Amino acid sequence: MEKIQPSKKRKKKNIPYLGPNLLFYCYDCSLPIISSNTCPICDNKVNLVPLTPPYDVRPSTPYETSEIIELIKATFGNNTDIIQMDDVLLLNHTGSEDHMDEIIFYGKSIGTRRYDLTSNSWILKLNGYGLSLLNGKKINKWVMIDDGAIEYIIKGASVLIPGIIDADKNIKIGNYIAIIDKKHKVIAGGIARLDDTERKEKKKGVYAKTYQAADEYVQIHHTKRSWKDIVKWNEQELMRLEKKALFFIQKIIDDLELPVMVSYSGGKDSLVTLDLVKQALPDGNYDVLFVDTGIEFPETVNYVKESSRKLGFEDKLIIEQVSSKVFWDAFEKFGPPGRDFRHCCKFAKLAPIQRVIDKLYQGGQCVSFVGQRRYESFRRAITDIWQNQYIPNQINVSPIQNWNALMIWLYIYWKDLPYNPLYDTGYERIGCWVCPSSDMAQFKILENSHPKLYTKLRAAVEKWKEEKNLPNGFWEHGLWRFKQIPKKISNVLSLNLNDFKTTSKQNELSFMEIESSDCITNPVTVIGSFSSRINLDTVSSALIMVGKAQFNRKLNFIRVSSKKFAVILYHDGAFKIIFRKQDNLTKYGIQNAIENFIYTVLRAVECINCELCVGKCKLKAISISNNIIFVDKKKCTKCNLCAEACPIVTIVHRKVKETIKQTLKETKLQ
Repeated sequence: MEKIQPSKKRKKKNIPYLGPNLLFYCYDCSLPIISSNTCPICDNKVNLVPLTPPYDVRPSTPYETSEIIELIKATFGNNTDIIQMDDVLLLNHTGSEDHMDEIIFYGKSIGTRRYDLTSNSWILKLNGYGLSLLNGKKINKWVMIDDGAIEYIIKGASVLIPGIIDADKNIKIGNYIAIIDKKHKVIAGGIARLDDTERKEKKKGVYAKTYQAADEYVQIHHTKRSWKDIVKWNEQELMRLEKKALFFIQKIIDDLELPVMVSYSGGKDSLVTLDLVKQALPDGNYDVLFVDTGIEFPETVNYVKESSRKLGFEDKLIIEQVSSKVFWDAFEKFGPPGRDFRHCCKFAKLAPIQRVIDKLYQGGQCVSFVGQRRYESFRRAITDIWQNQYIPNQINVSPIQNWNALMIWLYIYWKDLPYNPLYDTGYERIGCWVCPSSDMAQFKILENSHPKLYTKLRAAVEKWKEEKNLPNGFWEHGLWRFKQIPKKISNVLSLNLNDFKTTSKQNELSFMEIESSDCITNPVTVIGSFSSRINLDTVSSALIMVGKAQFNRKLNFIRVSSKKFAVILYHDGAFKIIFRKQDNLTKYGIQNAIENFIYTVLRAVECINCELCVGKCKLKAISISNNIIFVDKKKCTKCNLCAEACPIVTIVHRKVKETIKQTLKETKLQ
């Protein structure tokens, strides 16, 4: 047996903090409790349930509970009935390369289920408490060790071949296994490093890596409770949450004095938000907006209409229909959307919202109550009141910002609100079915629940992969969801990231050089080129946003002039910017002028008619027809604020700004 080494102190991981753990549990009464440290049944003080951040715990649906039961059986055999369908399970979504849930069984974590990108399947890893629950069960995937090895195994030593008495012959490399003694007591959990057939051919070596010792098994009595019962005993806390949210909503309405809208997505969070606003405004002085992006689940579209009838807001519901062509045209032009490249939201969702608000409130602003929660992401954890740079006429407010998912679901059960039926089929989040923010675990559900939609998306991704000559696994491992593949995913899959560098289909800045001289009249000159030819008819009007634009059709170039610089743009994509002598010529001024010109050209040649820039311009100087930007030179002040709302600038070509900045940094100005 290998020598016992002192246990190494593990480095703390960068665990995200999005909000406090708000789950308490009374083990005497078998009751999960939200927010309060006092049990409403026995009146005893209770403790927080130890959870892994970010603490967004939720009820396990019957679908998920069934999946977990089958996963336990698939791992340790059909006789491992640790969990029953009528047990109350909670799932705590934690960080991983795809999707991982911490499984909370009567107030204690028994381990995790993790969606593995290499095998595209769920993997179960029981912790010390979970392993102890296997005692007394007839299990598979076991390895029996001799008594002399037990002490070392408990302290974390690996299972060595000489110390093995017997093992399940079906163990394969990588399997999570139970390490047992001669009396079949589970003493630890391990990960097999060999197939069992290989073990019999070897006399020494490591058979399995021990990952955790099992807890001592203690028989605990559990009172089985229904969710209706759990809601009843949490009612006081739910009333407190509701009262606080209603006060917040009313204060916002009184302070802002703006028309009120509810952003309704068909998901659980927007459902609760809608119910709260309905209570806060019994006079019904609000609108409800649902944007059908053209890539919504058909069940969601039907649910929105049906829930409007059941909940009595049918007369307030505005459905903005967007053609699916908007998404697929953007996909064809820019490739699949990514978590770090979400052009889809800008074109198919935010732009329609901006247009509806502008039309509905005659160009004014509105306050929009949104179902956003801090436990969902870092970005959403920042504030409960915000404005989106793409929708300046909307002030967003979340009355459920500090609620976790369990609070949301208990509120829904309490109020008996009709929720989207997709939640009962395994979907944790409801959004567009193509959303790159979804885990591959959810796309696995999509494959089974909506095979036609799944096939359509996969075919589009595979086509892009072939066009860009990308490696195999681009779809299977979910790599299409990123422009820059995260390190934790590339490490798990052992990827060579150079294989994923692509040539762009769209026009790009291919070359730029900045020259500085002691010339009195023209101290700075910029020469550069775009990667493709430029249709000058397409960009001529847009360049009014840069300066006075003159199109010389005979010589096929456009000249743009202002007090500080002049630009010549040729049809082959080459350009030249000449800065005139001025007392206050700074690097910032040069950078701003270059950015303005380059981004204006890119916006013009790649416009897909989303009209976000139209809504951003307060002077109404911009209009778009057939993907061509037209600028009214009498109204345009060249403020360039419209660029802040353009996804071509903020998403598709956001790296151009850094290229310009770096080139300027390397240039020595006279």
